[in-house]
Amino acid sequence: MKSLLLTIPFLLVLNCKQSEEKKKNVPITTVEIEQVTAPTLHLEEANRLAQLPIHCIQTEYPNKLGQTIGGKEDLQEPKTLHPAFYGCFDWHSAVHGHWSLVSLLKQFPELENAEEIKKMLQQNISKENIQNEVQYFFGKHNTSYERTYGWAWLLKLAEELHTWDAPLARELESNLQPLTDLIVEKYIEFLPKLNYPIRVGEHPNTAFGLSFAYDYAVTVGDDTLKALIVQRAKDFYLQDVNCPLS
Repeated sequence: MKSLLLTIPFLLVLNCKQSEEKKKNVPITTVEIEQVTAPTLHLEEANRLAQLPIHCIQTEYPNKLGQTIGGKEDLQEPKTLHPAFYGCFDWHSAVHGHWSLVSLLKQFPELENAEEIKKMLQQNISKENIQNEVQYFFGKHNTSYERTYGWAWLLKLAEELHTWDAPLARELESNLQPLTDLIVEKYIEFLPKLNYPIRVGEHPNTAFGLSFAYDYAVTVGDDTLKALIVQRAKDFYLQDVNCPLS
C-alpha cells in the first residue's frame, strides 16, 4: 500500500509533464473568419413573423405553468394566475411574444395587422393585469419565479417600449412599470448572492440574464443596476481564458 501511495503522485507529475510537452508541440493555427452582412428585415417578413405571437399571446392552452404548488388555492387557470402573460405555452414565451410584436410595430407601423396587434397589447398589458402579475411574485413560493430568463425578457420588453416613440408605447410602458420595477429590485437583491454563473447554454444561463438586464439599465439610465451587472460580470467571467468560441 505504501509503495502504491508513492507511485500515484509520481504518475500524476509525469502525466502533467507529458501534457506540457504535448502543448509545446501543438502547432499554432489561424482561423479564417468569414464576414457576413447582417440580414435586413423587410415588411413581408415582418408580417409573417407577426403571425406567430398574434396566434399565441392570447391562447391559453396548452400551458406549462412551472409553478410550485403550496396549496389548493394555487391551482388556478393560467389566465387567472398570469392575466397579462398567460399565452404562448409559458410565461417567458408570452413575454417575448409581446416584445416581438412591439419591436415589429416600432419598425413597421404599416404592418397588416397593426390595429389588431395594438388592441391585443392594450388588453394584455393593462394596469390591472400587471398589478396581478406583480402580486404573483409575492406568493410564498414564487419569489424566484422565472429567474433570470423570464426576468431578462421582461426588461427587454420594457426597453423596447421605452425606445418606441408612440403614444401607445407611453401607455404600455406606464402600465408595465410596476412589474419592471419589481424585476429590477429582484436582480439587485439576487445578483450579490450568486456564487458562480450558470454556464449551460439554456434558459438559466447567467450571461444571457445579465446581458439583457444590462441593455435595459443602459437604455433607461439605471446606474445602480448597471454597476452591479458590470461588477458581477467581472467576478464571473474576467478570468475566463481559451473559450472555444470557434
